[in-house]
Amino acid sequence: MEEAQHNDFLRLEHVEGYHELSTKTKIFFTTAVAKWDADFYVKVDDDVHVNLGMLAITLARHPSKPRVYMGCMKSGLVLSQKSVKYYEPEYWKFGEEGNKYFRRATGQIYAISKDLATYISINQPILHKYANEDVSLGAWFIGLEVEHIDERNMCCGTPPDCEWKA
Repeated sequence: MEEAQHNDFLRLEHVEGYHELSTKTKIFFTTAVAKWDADFYVKVDDDVHVNLGMLAITLARHPSKPRVYMGCMKSGLVLSQKSVKYYEPEYWKFGEEGNKYFRRATGQIYAISKDLATYISINQPILHKYANEDVSLGAWFIGLEVEHIDERNMCCGTPPDCEWKA
């Protein structure tokens, strides 16, 4: 009913699966840029409830910035053991065992500016995909002049926490 009335659902042509999230991210931003002209594009996991008013206020604090990457920025250990959930098969690229990933936004919710979404759209075929979507996105921006904004309102750990903050 919602989709029929407002035509506001975005359906992507892709294979759904945890190891396909980086591909899904590329497809999402490519499709969103082609479909909508926006200052920011926001990716939200389907189990995160968003306070749209708070999100709009948060995004409005950063008008007219060309290359913004905003979210709950974190860094964590690169996991090299195959038995763990967030195993990174290309762990060796991040240096010695026990090293941390570069700082990047957690995958639950983040926003990127129009310029960065366009960059993903244009360069989609050559952007490398790591095992984890948030690592892939952060890697795509690491060598660019990008303003990383650690927006604590976009941090959430458990679903009740995510319901009011974002």
